Amino acid sequence: MSGLLLAGDVYFDRFDDTGNPTGLIGPLNATQLQINTPSETKDRESKKKDSYGQALDSVTIAKPSEIAIAFDDQPAEMLAMAMMGDTAPIHQGADTVSDAPITVLKAGLWTKLPHSNIAAEGLSAVLASDDSAIAATAYEVNYAAGLIRATAGGALAAGDDIKLSYEYAAISGSRISGGVRPTINARIFLDGTNLATGKPVKCEIPKASLAPSAAVDLLASEYVSTTLGGKLILKTGEAAPFYLDQES
Repeated sequence: MSGLLLAGDVYFDRFDDTGNPTGLIGPLNATQLQINTPSETKDRESKKKDSYGQALDSVTIAKPSEIAIAFDDQPAEMLAMAMMGDTAPIHQGADTVSDAPITVLKAGLWTKLPHSNIAAEGLSAVLASDDSAIAATAYEVNYAAGLIRATAGGALAAGDDIKLSYEYAAISGSRISGGVRPTINARIFLDGTNLATGKPVKCEIPKASLAPSAAVDLLASEYVSTTLGGKLILKTGEAAPFYLDQES
């Protein structure tokens, strides 16, 4: 006899719209992997005089198994699932912009430029009306975010159209388009070890239908955690909705 205390790596394989796997993501740090196997009871009650209200038969029937899973690893693919979204790569190549029109620059109000990751060196501005040069003290720039605004009390504070020239550096990464994928179907695999025995334990969930079960707090004071919950699906060709293997 032994207890069960698991340490394990979790892998996730999200299915595409046609039900095909897209590849395992992981190993992930899952802070929760909870499986619930609910049931309901069907009773045949007696209406006889001597046993009225007693159970003549009772059958327990399995209901769809449920899953709750939480992660504090946040690769883009997992964060997208928690936001019902899709991912796409970001590729911004380095380039130069000359005389880009910026409409009505005002003090106190930022204007978003078409690019981010802008180089501080080489940025210059001229008035759109006559191409006269504008001193750098007349505006301020958030180079990383690609924002510009007029300096309070400066030459542009009343609001002017300008033309801006600048260089921007290359950016690579990923973008999540949230709220566009209401259905999340995935395979889940746990490669674990029972710390009580040192023996391997594996859990295989061939198919789960999932949805976010809590908001994603992007400004949380702790590491961002995402949670998914849903039902385990009896996938075609499988004998059970999930399997748990323990080596002796």
